Amino acid sequence: MLLLAGALVAAKQTKKFEAPKTFEEKEKIAVEMKKISKQLDVRCEYCHSDAERGLKEGDYTLLTREGEYAHEAMFPISAKYKVECSYCHAGNELTAAGERTHQDMKFMRKYKREKRKTLQCGSCHIPGNAGKEFQRLTKFAKKTGY
Repeated sequence: MLLLAGALVAAKQTKKFEAPKTFEEKEKIAVEMKKISKQLDVRCEYCHSDAERGLKEGDYTLLTREGEYAHEAMFPISAKYKVECSYCHAGNELTAAGERTHQDMKFMRKYKREKRKTLQCGSCHIPGNAGKEFQRLTKFAKKTGY
């Protein structure tokens, strides 16, 4: 029982990431985060467990599960494809590009489960110019009938 309680407490704890070195760095990041929170229609507390104490006092490196997911999965995708959150998200709804991406991700999970092989977006799609949605398919995608 004690072991189970310990596991539950550990599961609820948030991951901590490296903090900005100066208040100016913190303010610069806060401007970008404010933009993201508007695009996703969420408050800071959705991703940051200590946000209620404010920018000067709060430890914004303590992330909720949603914040960890954004930091580890979504931010790298956004940087790689040079798109903002609003490309796929419109508040708590998905845009047409977001819906398509969601369908693609479901296909990738199903393929991995059935074939025991991992797919990446680039396995099937060839990116368009200047961050446009993936428009052309690879030979692999055409062969699989996707």
